[in-house]
Amino acid sequence: MIKVNQVFLKTRELGDALLASEEYKCMKQAEEKAMADLEAALTIGRYMEKKQELEEILITDQPDTIALKRLSAELDEVQEKLQAIESVQQMTEARQVFSGLIDQVNQLLRFIVTGELGDGEEPGCGGSCSTCGGCSSMLN
Repeated sequence: MIKVNQVFLKTRELGDALLASEEYKCMKQAEEKAMADLEAALTIGRYMEKKQELEEILITDQPDTIALKRLSAELDEVQEKLQAIESVQQMTEARQVFSGLIDQVNQLLRFIVTGELGDGEEPGCGGSCSTCGGCSSMLN
């Protein structure tokens, strides 16, 4: 029987392996590039401000529908600007690739523990081969 602290030790090793992965390194590099991009940093800051304003209105007992519509439109506009910035696009793509890796790890753990594959796919399959190390390699 494996002691609980061995499970946490192995979990730490998995975390370290994820941090050492090419997917994580690419994501961090893309995030740093986006934050060094003045236009991206300012637009992200503006997006976060608008989002916080919207959340503050939503938690009130009687949200102001006119303010909600205005802020929602402003948030959409800022989000469109964000999506047009190349460094933000690269950061978003890199985050999606890393998220795919995390999903594969979670699906493989679920398969190992429960024997269930999930959505009828191979263990660890996120449906996109772009982030895959190969279906057969997941079980070896």
